[in-house]
Amino acid sequence: MDQTARMLDDEHLLGTALMPDPLPAARAVREAVGPLGLDEDARRVLLVAAVAVVDRTEVLLAASGTDIDTLMAGPAGRHLHLVGGRFRFHHPRIRSIVHEDADLATRTAAHGALAEVHRRADEPLVAMWHTALSTLAGDPLLADGLVELAEQHLARGDVHRAHEVAREAASHGTDQVRARAFAVAGRAALWAGHVHDAVMHLRRAAHAAGTGSPADGAPDAARPLGIALALLDGRPDAVVPGDACGADRAALAAARKMMRMLDGAPGEAAAVLAEVAELAPARPPSWWFDGPSDAMTPLAEAHLRVAQSYLALRLGDITGAASVLDDAVERLPVALAFGGLGIALARRLDLVREGHLSRPTAALEASVPGQVAPVVRAATLGDRAQTAVFNGRWVEAATLLGLAAERGGDELRRLWLPTPDPVELLVLAGQDRAARHSHERLRLHVLPTAGPDSAGGFSGGPTRRRRLDLARAELALADASGVNRARERAVEASLRVGSTFERGLTELVAARAYARLGLPGDAAAHLLGAHELFEESGAKAWEHIAEQALKTPGFVPAGAGGTGGRAPDEPGDEPAGGGQAGLGQAAGGQAAAAQEDLCGQWDGLLTERELDVARLVVQGRTNRQVAANLYVSVRTVEVHLGRVFRKLGVRSRTELAVLALRG
Repeated sequence: MDQTARMLDDEHLLGTALMPDPLPAARAVREAVGPLGLDEDARRVLLVAAVAVVDRTEVLLAASGTDIDTLMAGPAGRHLHLVGGRFRFHHPRIRSIVHEDADLATRTAAHGALAEVHRRADEPLVAMWHTALSTLAGDPLLADGLVELAEQHLARGDVHRAHEVAREAASHGTDQVRARAFAVAGRAALWAGHVHDAVMHLRRAAHAAGTGSPADGAPDAARPLGIALALLDGRPDAVVPGDACGADRAALAAARKMMRMLDGAPGEAAAVLAEVAELAPARPPSWWFDGPSDAMTPLAEAHLRVAQSYLALRLGDITGAASVLDDAVERLPVALAFGGLGIALARRLDLVREGHLSRPTAALEASVPGQVAPVVRAATLGDRAQTAVFNGRWVEAATLLGLAAERGGDELRRLWLPTPDPVELLVLAGQDRAARHSHERLRLHVLPTAGPDSAGGFSGGPTRRRRLDLARAELALADASGVNRARERAVEASLRVGSTFERGLTELVAARAYARLGLPGDAAAHLLGAHELFEESGAKAWEHIAEQALKTPGFVPAGAGGTGGRAPDEPGDEPAGGGQAGLGQAAGGQAAAAQEDLCGQWDGLLTERELDVARLVVQGRTNRQVAANLYVSVRTVEVHLGRVFRKLGVRSRTELAVLALRG
């Protein structure tokens, strides 16, 4: 692989230039494959397979002059996988070796044979492609047809084939036909995310058209060239729906609309993305007019997937956000979407899930061809703050968050990446004066915008973010007389946000506030609530923080028993009605007794058996444990618990326990 890397340009390694097809057969590749054991007939068959763009077995047999029995019995059959009338190489390394070992005349003959087979099959477009590649000298008569073929590929979202065919057209064409070919190649490279190729081809298009009428070539290149340069400059608005057609236009419009309205109307924002959920994804680069007639290009799909990941993250679904982004990183130019927003998401998701950056994220950062938006650079300071929090360096974390806020401003707040609260960090560090000063600055920012949240646009984002920050700051600073009221305000603010993760962070702040005030029972209950919510959202690193706090002497009541005798990773019964089991289980005797007393408030609303079930669930028992305690079936417990949820207006065991605690 290192040898192959040395045979490629930096742009190839970044992903901003189209990779050679096939890839170079470096020595390490040959050593990995070993001797192929081919005779001349087998080499001819495999070379035809290597250069074919249609993977039908009958085409392969006709062009190579063999039959299926001979193929399967010979050495070539060992290297091809044939099923359903289609063929493919067992490994692309074999294709690279076979292609590189053939001389130019042999390759030309293979293309000529394929051209003849496709002509006889009445497939003129594919025949024209192989004819062009079998022509040793440029043929201007082929250039017009190749440009039209490239434009057809581009219209279907097959940017890789469009790029390849347009470059071949440019090698045959002259003057304005050559300009058109470079323009199509540049547009295809742009929508594939190969921005360096795009800039090179589009500049050639403008230059080649310079001597003719401007309407013949240059206008086709000007706007795409501006987009490519804006992507290199890290502009979030580099690509807009007006630049695209078909599926791309719908994808970009939905992604940008969702970003504008998410904080003001998250439900409607989710519905916007749901409308484009059925769009066909970007085509694999090996297709040739296969699949749907209107597919997204990689660049447009990258914007859509980043938006979908951001939506899941904003709603506190860390696992869902990571799943969408992980898939996108493997096959799409994610680093180019929204000025590098995908990079900021990948970094923060890694830290929230695992506490460190993964190799794919490091590779994603390395793939940035130019700049990233200032807000993405500011978010990197928040990443460093997150790491400092995990290591208990509170003052450093608060300082980094302050710098991030100064540099990112409201735009960073709109991103709403999972972030600890700087005021609470200063409280944890014993810097009360600095904490109160930070709280006062935050309060002054919130007061002028204390009106109703905006129902749309970006205006609701910073306001709602600041309100939640302010509520948690007041909770972190509260004294014994005001802590309950501060907790209520913080919980209300986090519920308005609608994020499972943010609710968990609010519970953690509440737990620390109660622990600071010498109320370990209340602290333990909120800490367990935070643990449940972090687990539900997929924030494993923060879940670990809650677990460690449970083991801290003085944080939980004496005899609470940490995790209630159950190892943190030990599986429990799947609870009914959603949520995870075990919120109160870790609190042990004293906390459980407190929860049982609090359940008495529901005496007039629930039946006696429903109340029994509710008490045990609040104590952290699983459905199976509740059934054993009450001598009923698990199904009966599930029925009773469902009624409890409906009567009390809660959706999970976590919400039930928190409701019991609040009275």
